[in-house]
Amino acid sequence: MLKLIFYRIAQSALILLLISFLVFVLLASAGGDAMSALQTNPHTSEQTLETLRRMYGLDRPLPVRYAMWLGELARGNWGQSIYFQLPVWNIIRPRLWNTIALATVAMSIALVVAFTLGLAAARQPGSLADRFCDLSILLASSTPRLVLAILALSLLARTSLIGGTITPDWQTVSSAGVWILRLLPPALILSVPLIALLLAQTRTAVSATLNEDYVQVARAKGVSERLILIRHALRPALNPLITTFGSSLGGLMSGSVVVEQVLNWPGLGQLSVIAVQSRDVTLLMGIVLITSAAVLFGNLLADVLLRWNDPRLRPENQAA
Repeated sequence: MLKLIFYRIAQSALILLLISFLVFVLLASAGGDAMSALQTNPHTSEQTLETLRRMYGLDRPLPVRYAMWLGELARGNWGQSIYFQLPVWNIIRPRLWNTIALATVAMSIALVVAFTLGLAAARQPGSLADRFCDLSILLASSTPRLVLAILALSLLARTSLIGGTITPDWQTVSSAGVWILRLLPPALILSVPLIALLLAQTRTAVSATLNEDYVQVARAKGVSERLILIRHALRPALNPLITTFGSSLGGLMSGSVVVEQVLNWPGLGQLSVIAVQSRDVTLLMGIVLITSAAVLFGNLLADVLLRWNDPRLRPENQAA
């Protein structure tokens, strides 16, 4: 297991390096830079713009700029945001925790709903729970997050539940409570497509497992349905759910742009919009690295959990 983890970490480092280079090149090929917005300001002279470009190294060739950025990153320096005039990590850090909290709550909601409805539907095919499961999957998978975010905005615009503070005061119960209440609307919306995916996977996987021969043998021996579900059916059915969980974990981190922007949640998604609009390459590169690392971490976590849940996938058992 440790060999797998070390191998995947080394592989992830190379992938992050490739992603950073491609993003750097694509941003440069888009034209313009962080000083382009100042060109429309009549009070900003061309000499001032050139001075600022030299100050931030924007006048240097692309390979030199990338090598400089990579060298600073290797020393633990994420660079300086031109738009905020602050170190990039100081800007990303509080918003990163907000996005992690948002993704964690959204994933928890999706898992609870998917397991509750999926297990009920799998145990009683054709029942009311099964039909309600079909309806939930259809509605959750066909409704865009943008529509749900606009609907939530229209319903909650007159309340204090839109937006949030970047760093809640956890010493004060009221401040922490307001922060949690503001977290719930974007988390609910972010969880909707994930509910459809996990719910369909749960019902299908558990239904297939309950029809296996060893489950039928357990029923013939008089084992209760609850014990059959817990001891015999649930663990084999977890494999596709773990895979979906791992791939969705990074997707929640990187796919929250619309929800955060519409509902004014101060996370990485909202920050990425600001970085793109201001053409702040250094800040955007930091956000891209964080979200890419989250996707790779989700895949690594899924691989580890799969091998822990299913011994047949472990290298020593495969070799045997």
